[in-house]
Amino acid sequence: MPVGGREAGFDRVADEYDATRGGDERAAANARDLARHLPAGDVLELGVGTGIVAAALRREAPALRLAGVDVSAGMLAHARERLPGALVRGSAQRLPFADACFDGVVAVHVLHLVPDQAVTLAEAARVLRPGGRVVAVHAEADLPPDELTDATRPLRAVVSPRPDTPDGVRAAAGDRLRVVAQHPSEPRVARHTPAELAGLLERRSWSSLWAVDDVGWRRHVEPVIAALRALPDQHRPRVQEARTTVTVLERPG
Repeated sequence: MPVGGREAGFDRVADEYDATRGGDERAAANARDLARHLPAGDVLELGVGTGIVAAALRREAPALRLAGVDVSAGMLAHARERLPGALVRGSAQRLPFADACFDGVVAVHVLHLVPDQAVTLAEAARVLRPGGRVVAVHAEADLPPDELTDATRPLRAVVSPRPDTPDGVRAAAGDRLRVVAQHPSEPRVARHTPAELAGLLERRSWSSLWAVDDVGWRRHVEPVIAALRALPDQHRPRVQEARTTVTVLERPG
């Protein structure tokens, strides 16, 4: 879910974003992970994106009053269909909200996109009421070894390690937020065919590839695309089940 200086890239992929990131099934799993830790009341989603997670969270916990913020106009255009009147365009690094106005803040795969995790979490703490919680779903998915992960492993040469590791988020929380819980997420199930995955790479759909220069692209990405295109059964989905991390932070009362 986009936040930060990458709004142009997310504008470009907004129309295909949900379909290429697990759709309603993944959103519902995220919502279950969030809802179990959220207090009742007003909740803000950082990097609300297309609003698919917020809509699932509203179904999972209908008593919550949800709002969302995102920098991408293209993503917000989709979110307005799901959360009309509850969206603001803005950055997680400088939230356009008053102090202590939310009971909960959620961030689903956002913390690796922001320029500074500590600044983002400090802003989340600022807009929380005492006793309010930040619930983040984050970190690299722990994908099982299979032919798709084997084929894409060389991308590590041009993709920077994600900063939103479990320890990284704990450290970024600083003194403003205390860690209440940290545990694996519910399983996430992906069903990509080799052809679909190759197409995602060719279109630079993944934000981690946007900064790859032409030399890196030819040396590291094009061989991965070729390896995916060479796999048998190009249009047979491969089922991959993985978990990420859920971290629950609380503003001291």
